[in-house]
Amino acid sequence: MSGLIRRVATNAAWLASGEVVLKGALFLAAALVARGLGPSAMGVFTVAYGASLVLAQLLAAGQVEVVIREVASSPQAGLGLYRAARRVQGRLAWLLVPAALFGAWWLGGAAYRWALLTFLPYAWLRCRLITAAAVFKGLDRMAVEVVGRSLEVAVALLVLSAAVAARWPVWVVGLAFSLGALAGSGYVLAQLARLGGPRGGVAEAILRRQGLPFLGLAVVGQLLMRVDTFALAFFGVAAEAIGHYGAATTPVWGLLGVAQLLAVSIYPSVSRAAGDGTLGPRHALLVGVAAWGLGAALAAALWVARDALVAAVFGPAYAEAGEVLAVVAWVLPPACGSMVLGVVVAALHRQSWALACQFGALVGAVAAYLYAVPRWALTGCAWTLVAVHWATFVATFVCALLAARRPGPTGVAAIPAAAT
Repeated sequence: MSGLIRRVATNAAWLASGEVVLKGALFLAAALVARGLGPSAMGVFTVAYGASLVLAQLLAAGQVEVVIREVASSPQAGLGLYRAARRVQGRLAWLLVPAALFGAWWLGGAAYRWALLTFLPYAWLRCRLITAAAVFKGLDRMAVEVVGRSLEVAVALLVLSAAVAARWPVWVVGLAFSLGALAGSGYVLAQLARLGGPRGGVAEAILRRQGLPFLGLAVVGQLLMRVDTFALAFFGVAAEAIGHYGAATTPVWGLLGVAQLLAVSIYPSVSRAAGDGTLGPRHALLVGVAAWGLGAALAAALWVARDALVAAVFGPAYAEAGEVLAVVAWVLPPACGSMVLGVVVAALHRQSWALACQFGALVGAVAAYLYAVPRWALTGCAWTLVAVHWATFVATFVCALLAARRPGPTGVAAIPAAAT
């Protein structure tokens, strides 16, 4: 048990330092765009960046979580798993990239087209980075991704600062993030090349099949966080108003990174506990309550500091963002709970259950936004966001308790055998 606690503590320490750097840098990037280019540019950035994150999860094909889990079980198979995962992703990319190009050009419209197009390389490079880093997460070497992602945001901020100072158009932001992802992924791949072990022999069909539920979870999870801004853009809400909304949600999703680092740091250890049969309902209950409590504390702090935070970071032109933030801050308790409980469900091989819960929540969310946004614009969108995440948390909590009572089959056991 002491070894388990030590591993979790080490992982959490590395990821905590990384999250401070990464979320702080992303927060600074948003502030640079908001202050330097104005609310309309902030609105375009909010929509385009959110779309790139959804595309990155689609391109990842659910392989990140599979690689982490399988490398944790068979460390010697890391390089072979990465190569097989990239082949799976490459085949999917032949379908997704043309569709993304078409969507950006024809659906983006004059306001969003070029920003969406310049974020496309970022989505692909981010996918490459997080897949390579997944090998090191499975090996409990969280420092590799932290350094790679830190390099990514450092380069992106450097280019973005120059772009804002020169008053370049907002689509240059996508190029800045793409250059950063190129640098970060290059570092992680260089570290990956130093690993030993077999380079092939992994059954791609198994990876593809096991990745499907994770793909669904990742994409649905991103859409649950981003569909609100997509709905605002779809209904023709002004980019300036979306900029205020983006300024309000930026600190919320930044603080959600605290739950993310907790989830990622415990995932390898929780996977081992599930494999040993020692992960029961009471553990799932404790994890869910603790994660919800963490989110509640973060939300309360954000609610108290909302006006001062918005004024200090985004400036007096974003006063409306403080009113929106007073509502969306309360997304954090359920969102933190759902994120951390998700790794429990995944470790118990019941990710398809979680996918069903989240897909139902997404369908309900789309219907709710279609009703609320045309009537109440930003206010309706904010309240709908909170309601959707609370419903998702309740469903995920029930799912985790049931999964702990009835763990799923560990069909991927064939992967390490094939890799060796």
